[in-house]
Amino acid sequence: MRHRATHLLHVLACAPVAAAMAVTLALPRHALAAATPAPASQPTPYVVAIDPGHGGTPDNSRPDQPFDPGVVAANGLQEKDVTLDVARRVAALLRADAVKVVLTRTDDSYVDIGPRMQAAVDAGAQLFVSIHFNSFTDPGTGGALVLYPNEDSLPFAQVMSDALTARLLQSYGVANDGVQSKPDLWVHATMPAVTVEGAYLTNPREADLLTRTAFRDALARAIRDGVEKQAPQIATLALQIARWQSAHRAAATLPRTAGALGLGDPGGSAGATLLRWVVILAVLAALVRWRARVVPAMRWAYATLSEALGDHPGPTRSRGGGRRRGQALGAHALTLATTWRGDRPLTQRMSSSQRRRRSARRRAILERAARPAPARRSVYDELWF
Repeated sequence: MRHRATHLLHVLACAPVAAAMAVTLALPRHALAAATPAPASQPTPYVVAIDPGHGGTPDNSRPDQPFDPGVVAANGLQEKDVTLDVARRVAALLRADAVKVVLTRTDDSYVDIGPRMQAAVDAGAQLFVSIHFNSFTDPGTGGALVLYPNEDSLPFAQVMSDALTARLLQSYGVANDGVQSKPDLWVHATMPAVTVEGAYLTNPREADLLTRTAFRDALARAIRDGVEKQAPQIATLALQIARWQSAHRAAATLPRTAGALGLGDPGGSAGATLLRWVVILAVLAALVRWRARVVPAMRWAYATLSEALGDHPGPTRSRGGGRRRGQALGAHALTLATTWRGDRPLTQRMSSSQRRRRSARRRAILERAARPAPARRSVYDELWF
């Protein structure tokens, strides 16, 4: 009875915690939404078009197929490959900030100027960034240049140029080549558009930098910085989208969890739901406590019995040996029954009289086990010669 009472006390002690958890889990949907403020409707992400310049590979079987590798550096780098790689890095950075990114090409394929801009317009892009790398007859010429098609794009070009300088000048020595108007490029743009010439592939030092992953990452971050400084609302939208997604994930997960546990609708009867959670969590707490106490005791019992069996291996021919083995096992069993319960000695919870009686019984058993076995007798012991 003392064992059951002790378990009952532990269950009752866990009940307030279980009740508090149940209140939290049983909140209706509108209460969860109030706890985590979120927009009433799903926010529309900011849309940016990223255009990897050039692209395409010559095909001898299709000689009429157009291709455009762009500038080929002395170290073998082709502009089309570097622009695609940097564009993918920029896209990953922007998507991490909840921006919807449209890539005008995603592989080594040729795409004409018109379809590139049309893809951006069809996607509702609010900014357009084309990525290229420069060339010049003088290999000593270098730097990062930003081109823009019209006056509407000039502020974006200046912001992008500043972002490139902040990332590339001090760390890599790539100079700021400024901004330059190019009105014959992106003439059909309906949004601010710029072309980033990140470095010169004809400059041996800058071409070598473009072979390095760290430099490509720095260039991608610079372009990301330029986009987000031009559109500061991206940060606000990212926060709103995160809150909306979090609220809707919680609202979608709670009914599934409640249904799996048979708790019904979380927004229904709060009292019934609370009672179910209290019962379930109280039972779980009792099971956890039972496992924490019984499993160590079982392991200890196994080790003790194994030691006893090891000390007296197998039956012997003599009845005295079998008796000693049985007495030893009985002593170990008594030790198990009277010494341990769970993870602490049972004697700590006994009265003094109970401890004395148990100790006396244990001493008696151990003394009997320690007595030498009687000598084997036969009918010849009674004969006198």
